[in-house]
Amino acid sequence: MGWFFDQSINEVLQNFFPEWFEIIFKIITYFGEAIIYIVLLAIAYWILNKKDAIVGFYILFTSSFLNTFLKLLIKKPRPNQSIRLVDEENFNTPSGHAQTSSTVYGWMTFYFKKIWMYIVIPILVLLICLSRVYLGVHYIGDVIIGLLIGLTVLAALYFGVPFLLKWIDTWSNKTKIIVGETYAIIIFLTTFLLGLYTEWPEGDVSNTGNIVAGLFLFPIMIWIETKWIKMKNENIDWQSKLLRAVVGLIILIGAYFGLSAIFDLIDTSGLAFKAQYSIDFLLRFVRYSLLTLIVGLLMPWIFVKVKIFSKEKTELEEEPAVISSQA
Repeated sequence: MGWFFDQSINEVLQNFFPEWFEIIFKIITYFGEAIIYIVLLAIAYWILNKKDAIVGFYILFTSSFLNTFLKLLIKKPRPNQSIRLVDEENFNTPSGHAQTSSTVYGWMTFYFKKIWMYIVIPILVLLICLSRVYLGVHYIGDVIIGLLIGLTVLAALYFGVPFLLKWIDTWSNKTKIIVGETYAIIIFLTTFLLGLYTEWPEGDVSNTGNIVAGLFLFPIMIWIETKWIKMKNENIDWQSKLLRAVVGLIILIGAYFGLSAIFDLIDTSGLAFKAQYSIDFLLRFVRYSLLTLIVGLLMPWIFVKVKIFSKEKTELEEEPAVISSQA
């Protein structure tokens, strides 16, 4: 089983494919990045079913937390820098791209139940896994383990979420907020303390400020949106939904890269490790808190206040006319 965590597999793949395939694999691997999931779930929240999109966000957060938790327990370094074709943070096993893509994309496939998705999504997930090995940031064993964990989590969610949602629907808003914040605190303490007292490989330090930001804000944000903003997705015409998606994406993606550029200007490299780790955690928490508020409150508020985003379907669109013929 030495080949399972042997970088010779990475080298074979890099030598097998032409050099220009590096660009293709970098594009493919990007489909396993957090921003892609955020974009897809944000669109679902703005134009489809808000409740189902929120479930999707919690699946993303929980899968990401589990992956980070396992990496911090296993503490396996990534392959040698000499074969890495992209920069990566964090430990190696299991592969986050393999685990999260199989869970989140798999959940989307089960939700939409489209035949083409049952074909395309498995191929996409396998290509994402292959890209991680080719780009030299994971051993083949990492992506196999990540894929198996992701599929196991997906199966558990598929059978467990419907029962969990029925139970949660019986809770009061106060209970939902308390449970949600308690979950956020548990994940914050678990991952923050583990990361703070972990011996990291040089240059591979990461944190879960992004996950914690979403978990802390979502319970209260959902309550605020439901009580005061009340964005309506039902019976909205397709032009308004298209406008929501386009304008929302422009603002969200602009904010994502703009905030990244701004926060990257803050240099914490001269600090002692624990101080640096804590400040980096706080900075990531603030950055993703702002993105969460854009997705969950700012855009819904804009969509409600600006009428072109909430035009209702006409009667013709709702009920296509029936053409009758006389004999």
